[in-house]
Amino acid sequence: MTSIKHALLSLAWIPALMLAACHASPPREPNDQEVARAETLRPADTQLAAKYERACQACHGVRSAAPLVGFEPAWSPRLAKGADVLLQHARDGFNGMPAKGLCSDCSDDDLRGLISFMSQSSK
Repeated sequence: MTSIKHALLSLAWIPALMLAACHASPPREPNDQEVARAETLRPADTQLAAKYERACQACHGVRSAAPLVGFEPAWSPRLAKGADVLLQHARDGFNGMPAKGLCSDCSDDDLRGLISFMSQSSK
């Protein structure tokens, strides 16, 4: 019994190590200047801008858990997943984001445009 217990204890660190390897360190937090800039950004297309202001800005245009507009450290790992995955997450919801970001009249093209706008680097 002791050898079984010892073997189990010696393997107990493996799941923790595997979980740690799966998660990259979180991106740095945006500074006050980056947040202030994001609060002023709008899509050039007026219809898309109206949808952004109504459905996206409350979370993506301020300091929150959502990736800030134009903040590359938050968008880079998301963009690395590919446009199709980002569209699926925006359309169907993902983690804390509700389906379509509560933009019930947003088409897939609208969502693509909003993702493109929000993920543009502020540099």
